[in-house]
Amino acid sequence: MAGIGIGIGIGIVGAGISGLTLALRLQQLGIATTLYCESDADTLRASRLPATVVRMGHTRERELGSGHFRDPGCLMSRARLSVKGDPPLEFTAGVAEPFHAVDFRLLLPAFMDDYAGRGGELVVAAKPPDAAQVDRWSRRHELMVVAAGRRSVAELFPRDAARSPFERPQRLLAAGLYRGIDLEPLFSYNISGGAGEILHMPMMTRAGVVSAVLVEALPGGPLEPITRTPWQEVPAALRALLREHAPRLAERVDAAAFELLGPDDLLQGAITPTVRRPVAELPSGRIALAVGDAWIVNDPITGQGANLGSKCAWIAADAIAAGGPYDAAFAHATAERMWEAAAPVVDWTNAFLRPPAEHVVKLLVAATTRQDLADLVLTLFSDPAFAWGLMSSPGEIARIVDGGEPPLYDRV
Repeated sequence: MAGIGIGIGIGIVGAGISGLTLALRLQQLGIATTLYCESDADTLRASRLPATVVRMGHTRERELGSGHFRDPGCLMSRARLSVKGDPPLEFTAGVAEPFHAVDFRLLLPAFMDDYAGRGGELVVAAKPPDAAQVDRWSRRHELMVVAAGRRSVAELFPRDAARSPFERPQRLLAAGLYRGIDLEPLFSYNISGGAGEILHMPMMTRAGVVSAVLVEALPGGPLEPITRTPWQEVPAALRALLREHAPRLAERVDAAAFELLGPDDLLQGAITPTVRRPVAELPSGRIALAVGDAWIVNDPITGQGANLGSKCAWIAADAIAAGGPYDAAFAHATAERMWEAAAPVVDWTNAFLRPPAEHVVKLLVAATTRQDLADLVLTLFSDPAFAWGLMSSPGEIARIVDGGEPPLYDRV
């Protein structure tokens, strides 16, 4: 572990999925860390809904000894894609590694408790940190890794225009937790042309397993009003939208029981997909490296934010464990390794925000009559790098649509 000074170690700003994964992994490797966060575990448990997150594929939490809330009711072994039309385009497939949905107000505090219980140092900041505060903290450490934050992120890591094709949100969002939708271990992805997307999943929450629904509304389209509807009126508005834009999901709604869990269980807003420059030199002379949402914010349309954050945190942990010096060259090299994993995720997610290419439509149509292609398409959510390699190749899609064998998917 060359390069880690005794009693110094690594400072990590942000107790989201990326910061906690990094802290737990470095702790597992015997590297001293301090985790700086804006709230303690109990405050987070009592907060309002931060997101509706489904983690797909192998996020390696169980390797950290932190495989929490794996109730069968929130583990989805099947997924269904439905595209509104006359007739609708629809197919269902099984996934080898179940999708897993847990309210982050449960999961992140559990990770925080794991970290603290194993001897980790956790510091709750008096206020959201700015760049000056990150610099002050850096004097205790050999490297600062910034995984969350508002002011500090904007001040330290400017937008990378070359990697950020959008300057405004491409979807307006309304995410909520509901009772009254028939639950089954199925991830439901519903597309309505010209309107947007509606995602449904069973999620483990403070109230047990309930329905999480994410509306991704095209600006100016018929789904947009729900992104600003008062919470008391949202259930009735959503029921009407489901009947029109996600009829298969609407069939599972019990009108008499359908309701939001409460006012803190609705999140409305928008995200501008952004990639920031990942390395900053602090006045202290230390380096700050961005990971997770401090570096890349993707639209949740493909459900990849937490997956990518976990993966890049693991890459950063391996780089740190290999030893310093933790200088600008180290940070830039680590960022490039992370970008190798992140670039296809960013490209694939951004492609979802645009009208589908003709070859992609042909693949979806073919998947309605070929189970091997249905399995392939829905498995792509577990590996966006594999997905982008396929979806960005019209020739490869033409080959398999014309009867060729689908490419072998290697789950790693």
